[in-house]
Amino acid sequence: MSASRATRASRILAVVRKELVDSLRDRRTLLVSLVTAAAAGPIFLVLIFNLIASQSDRARELKLPAVGIRNAPALAAFLERNQVTLSEAPDDYEAKLSAGDLDVVLVVDDRFATDVADGRQGTVRVVADRSRDRAQPAIRQVETLLRAYNRQWGGQRLLLRGVSPFVGHPLKVDDVDLATPQQSGAIILFLVAFYGLLASVMGGMAVALDTTAGERERQSLEPLLMTPARPLELVTGKWLAVASFNALVVVVTLAGFYLTLSFAPLPPVGAPFLFSAREFFRFLVVLAPMILLIPAVLLYVGTRGRTFKEAQANVSVLMFVVTMIPAVQLFLQQREPAWLVMVPISGQYMLLKLALRGEAIAPAQLLASYVVPAALVIVALVGVARLLSRESILAGR
Repeated sequence: MSASRATRASRILAVVRKELVDSLRDRRTLLVSLVTAAAAGPIFLVLIFNLIASQSDRARELKLPAVGIRNAPALAAFLERNQVTLSEAPDDYEAKLSAGDLDVVLVVDDRFATDVADGRQGTVRVVADRSRDRAQPAIRQVETLLRAYNRQWGGQRLLLRGVSPFVGHPLKVDDVDLATPQQSGAIILFLVAFYGLLASVMGGMAVALDTTAGERERQSLEPLLMTPARPLELVTGKWLAVASFNALVVVVTLAGFYLTLSFAPLPPVGAPFLFSAREFFRFLVVLAPMILLIPAVLLYVGTRGRTFKEAQANVSVLMFVVTMIPAVQLFLQQREPAWLVMVPISGQYMLLKLALRGEAIAPAQLLASYVVPAALVIVALVGVARLLSRESILAGR
């Protein structure tokens, strides 16, 4: 029995070596896959950081064009004390706002001084194109300053009449944030979770298609089926080779994030972003089921495709569905049920978010996330083995 097992193991390892050598022989594809894995995510992350930092700088150094600001000298003085640079708005300010040349314009009504003197409300208008994301920080800052001035002015008017300003504001609200520094930074670091998950999905795609549909089109599958290795042994060897390459891509992707977040001169965004060796290891543990499952599914899809082009089309549909799951979870903004951890992709995304927030992952959760992927791996490999045992597989039927 032990000799039989050793023979099976040697056959599987021989297939693994063969597939790895074939993959490494195509150096251009290998280099493109690894460079893309290492660079794409960190580059996108740096761009996001710079976008947030530039918007913060625009909000801090607010330059506010205004119309009729002379009608409200006290308001102008308040804004200047809060480091707002006031300027005269051009006559065609609405066109410039629509074109994106200006972010926001403050318009003070011509009757502002008269209305205030008569005890009526003074009118100011915040004119902006709110469909432009880059203008949002400036718009929010202007509105915040106007609300602060409104409260201050109202309190002063009450004091002049001998009334406590707290009469109109009986409720005092203190903001208590229970988030740890890492949890505060994890909002943007969800991008790391998505890219880590995407790497486990995309890493072995090219190799899996080449070792199934590609080999059949090159007519190199028939000699492999004529070897003493059984179909299940062939499939297991191919799966281990693809999973090894998939694991390499995931490690390179996470290493790119680790190096970027640890050593790159990123702009300040107001929150710490932690991705230490601890998070690196936790990511690998959480993504392990996907690193093993996706290659098995890709082998099945690639084997079922009658041509390489059909296999690519089927894989693209599979990739679309898989990558949409985290996006749906993100946009639903609902608390995920506990059982969702057992669902492939969704469960891994949940656990990656916990890792980024610095929260502990319960062993039961981690074990539950392994169960369904392990079962699907077995089902997929057996399915591929059955397909390879058919004589029609060489004809692409």
